[in-house]
Amino acid sequence: MSGEDIMFCYLGAVGSIVVINAVQWGLSRNLIYALFTLHILPSLINATIFSLELTKLERSLTYDVTLAVAHICYVALVDRFFDLRQRIPRLHQWFRSFQILLAIQMLVDIGIDFSQTNRNTNSLLWFATILTGLFFVGICLISLWVAAQRKDIVGRLFLMGSFLMFLDEARAVISFSGLLWEAQPDSPTAIKNWLLIPMEIVITLDLLCFSLCFLFWQRQLAVKQAIEQTRVEEQLVHERGQRHREALEAELVHQQLEQEKTDVQLRALQAQVNPHFLFNSLNSLSALIEDDPPRASQFVDELSVVYRYLLKANDQQLTTLANELAFIQAYYHLLKTRYGTGLTLNVEVDTEFHPCLLPPLSLQLLVENAVKHNVVLPSRPLLVDIYTDAAGHLIVRNNLQRKNTRTISNGVGLTAILHQYHQLKQPPPEITEAEGQFSIRLPLIIPATDNGVPV
Repeated sequence: MSGEDIMFCYLGAVGSIVVINAVQWGLSRNLIYALFTLHILPSLINATIFSLELTKLERSLTYDVTLAVAHICYVALVDRFFDLRQRIPRLHQWFRSFQILLAIQMLVDIGIDFSQTNRNTNSLLWFATILTGLFFVGICLISLWVAAQRKDIVGRLFLMGSFLMFLDEARAVISFSGLLWEAQPDSPTAIKNWLLIPMEIVITLDLLCFSLCFLFWQRQLAVKQAIEQTRVEEQLVHERGQRHREALEAELVHQQLEQEKTDVQLRALQAQVNPHFLFNSLNSLSALIEDDPPRASQFVDELSVVYRYLLKANDQQLTTLANELAFIQAYYHLLKTRYGTGLTLNVEVDTEFHPCLLPPLSLQLLVENAVKHNVVLPSRPLLVDIYTDAAGHLIVRNNLQRKNTRTISNGVGLTAILHQYHQLKQPPPEITEAEGQFSIRLPLIIPATDNGVPV
């Protein structure tokens, strides 16, 4: 893959992440998304200015300002995201002081740019720049420690993103210092070439980890709010139970609570992807980056499609079969990269059923369920068929070759689909197991029409 292809993929990935988080910022009005968007934006700007005809002064000013803004926003992001003001007040004061130092450094850099002074020839300026860089590397290490204290998927994703940022910042400091060049000018250039390798893929993974971190974090907040709301309403039920109309009012509130609990569960399940799948995907991508860069770029694109669909599906009760089929192809590409010839997906769906509706992520849950509970090996391939019948049903079928070891499962895959069809007041899916085949028969929902035209 050429440098232009890598840059094109990089701009597309970073641009998508910027847009998604900017939309989240606009919808939620949460300062976390604002800080993260401002942290990402400089990366997109710096990658874009290389294609513009700018003067040396303009390039230097743009780089210095955007880099300082990115660093300041990251420090503020860690401070606010982990609530250091309440949890670790002294560390909060250190972070505030470092933000001031970064702002001063930015002003000094702007003055240097206008004075046309070369940082590499001025030992004092060179030392100050290296010192600031080392301070930020230290901030990254402290962020790793803070994130490690949180023992959940949010903490792990933030830890991964901060570690990738630490690698990029350490590389930048070493490259700018030039110590390796001066100490061994005639030595093999393996280390130098490593330092000069474009870090677009690393930065993309870094931003993807942070985006997924905030996605899971927002979901946790929604669950906590729902639990708190449920707790308050249960207290209301208890108080009303002491009144004369205790039985009638308690039953009514109980039904409302059950409905709200079901809605919360369904919204959470609509955007659920097993965290192990994310880590397996990142491991597969790590291997592809070294062995097959073109496939690595395609893998990143498919991974972006998968999680972009998840963000949309979270707010939808129904989606078209065409959208589900397009999504399952991207999801299958990720699984295919991991399992190779051990997994085959055949899709034979009549196009007349594409406008029909079904709950989002139904196909993903069924395919994931098949992979989770069956042996998937090149010597024993798992075959998954998706097709429709004349009665307007979507059938997902796979050959049965169950694993000998017990599979850890949260038991929500098929249950989630059954609950969704029950909530939509639709006929329940039919589950059959016969002759070494396991199949699910999903009723397709015909969209409402207006004068014969689908609404």
